[in-house]
Amino acid sequence: MVRQLSARLLVSIAIVPAVISVPVGVPQPFTATGTYTDGSRQDLTQSGHWSSTSANVATISDASGSQGVATTLIAGTTTIGISSGSVSASATLTVLPAALVSISINPAMPTIPLGTNQQFTAAGSYTDGSSQDLTSVVTWTSSDAGIAVISDGLASSSGVGAAKITATLNTISNST
Repeated sequence: MVRQLSARLLVSIAIVPAVISVPVGVPQPFTATGTYTDGSRQDLTQSGHWSSTSANVATISDASGSQGVATTLIAGTTTIGISSGSVSASATLTVLPAALVSISINPAMPTIPLGTNQQFTAAGSYTDGSSQDLTSVVTWTSSDAGIAVISDGLASSSGVGAAKITATLNTISNST
C-alpha cells in the first residue's frame, strides 16, 4: 500500500494591527501570520509581498530586514496588503495630520550601578495635543559608549561616569 502525503498549503493570512491610525512621519510596523491546512501558523512578515494602495499616503517596505514597516508620508488612508502565492490579506492605515513637536524621555536623570541596565521610554507630543509611545521607533544614542551603551531604549552601564542618553526621531530629539 502506498501512502500519499498531502502538502501543507497556506489558507489564510492575518495582519496585525488590522486597523491603526498614526501621525505623519511615524513608521508603523505590521506583522503577518499565515495559517496552513494542517492548522500550523507561520510568521510571513519577512517572506510575503507587501503593498500599499495609496503610496502617496504611506509606502510599505519589502526590503530585507524592514519588511512590513510602513513609512507615513501625508494625511489620508491607505490599504496595506500582503500576499504569499495566491493568498492575501489587508489592513487599514490612517495617517493623521499631526506633527511631532517634542520627545520626552523617562526616567529623567537616572543613576544605576555599574554592570546593570536601565530601560528608557520615549513619548512624542504632537501638534494636535496627542501623545504616542515612540520607544521602539526613535533612534537611541549614548554620548559615551565607554560609560553606557543603548539599544531599543535599554541602556547598559559599561563604565563609571555620566553619559547623555538621546532619543531622536526625524529632526526632533531630547536627552537625559
